[in-house]
Amino acid sequence: MLGSRFLFCCILFVFQCRQHVSSSTCNPVSEHAKFGKCCRSCPPGTYMSRECTEETDSECQPCGPDRYQSEWNVLEHCHLHKVCTNNGGFVVEKAGTSTSDTVCQCQVGKHCVNKDCEICEENSVCEPGYGVAYKEEGANFTIPVCEVCEAGYFSNISSNLEPCRKWSDCGSLHMLVNGTTMKDVECGTQVPSSKVGLVVVIALLTTVLSFILLSFFIYSGYNQENRTKVWITFTRLVKCAEPTKKPIQELTENGRIVATAGDEDKSPEMMTELLLV
Repeated sequence: MLGSRFLFCCILFVFQCRQHVSSSTCNPVSEHAKFGKCCRSCPPGTYMSRECTEETDSECQPCGPDRYQSEWNVLEHCHLHKVCTNNGGFVVEKAGTSTSDTVCQCQVGKHCVNKDCEICEENSVCEPGYGVAYKEEGANFTIPVCEVCEAGYFSNISSNLEPCRKWSDCGSLHMLVNGTTMKDVECGTQVPSSKVGLVVVIALLTTVLSFILLSFFIYSGYNQENRTKVWITFTRLVKCAEPTKKPIQELTENGRIVATAGDEDKSPEMMTELLLV
């Protein structure tokens, strides 16, 4: 009795030692120990359709449609792809394959409420002077919040998406109006104050002179006599502006002047015609 029991223990010890040796020599990624040997595991994208036996190795089959397996495994089935439902506020960010799951993300204007992104929630609307910023809530997880625009940035709209925008760079232009948290800077060409004053004075003088001339012509247009006087005055001003011509004189043999070229005709007929204009 004692001998048979000792023999059983020896056999069990040898079997366990053999299995331990086999498991220690198996590839921990692509193999597993069974029946005292290293059996093949199934690679990503497949599942184990038949386990290994003492005589045969494991058998694997590819994952079916809408299923995946991302690791070496000894499972009898593949996992189902995640479904991104529009009613839940989700859209597909990355389609699933036989080796990876579908990646969902929230629709524009919404955000995940937790790391697993099980629920989508509407973003808060940020008023002018505030922009959308993302606050860390944990490892690889952020949520959108409204933050006041810092110096050099602005937001002039209400939005649940737009961050604060940087003020415009005027470059070679001058900053005419400084920016605020709700307004961009205004750029342009700066006019010296002396030139501004000169332009204002010229504009005022031009306006006054135009008014005086207009009033004068309106007044002078009431009768023929005034119109004639205005015309005579105008023609005299024009003649004064013309360069003076030296008269050409004709001499006789004894040195007397016969006629002078360029003399104005001061005949009554000429004056009559001038007055009738």
